[in-house]
Amino acid sequence: MMHFVSAIREVSPETEADLPEIAQRMRRVFASDLEPHFVEEERYALPMLREVGQAALADEIFAQHEKMREMDKAMDTPTTSLLVDFVHMLEKHVELEESEVWDVLDAALETTVAEPDKAASV
Repeated sequence: MMHFVSAIREVSPETEADLPEIAQRMRRVFASDLEPHFVEEERYALPMLREVGQAALADEIFAQHEKMREMDKAMDTPTTSLLVDFVHMLEKHVELEESEVWDVLDAALETTVAEPDKAASV
C-alpha cells in the first residue's frame, strides 16, 4: 500500500484537464491494490481486533475503508480537492495501521502462539 501512497503524493495535475487521466490511474490502482488489501483486512484483521476487545479500532478502520471506497467512486467526476482528500485519507489510514493496528494484532498473535506452549508444558 505504501507504494500507492508514494505514487499518489507525486501526482500534481498541471491543469484541471489532467484530472480525469490521473483519477483513472488512481482508480485502476485502487481496484488492483487497495480494494484487495481492504478485503483481506476486513476478512482477517478486523475480526481479530474485535476478538481482543478492540472493536472501536476495527470500526474506525472499516469506516476509513468505506470512505475511501466512496471517494474512489466519486472520481468519476474528479476534482483537485477530491484527489488531495483521498491522499490525506489514505495517509491517515496507513498511519493508524502502523501506529496501532499492527501492534495490537502482533500482541494478540503472540498471546495465541504462547498459550498452546503453556498447555504443552503442563
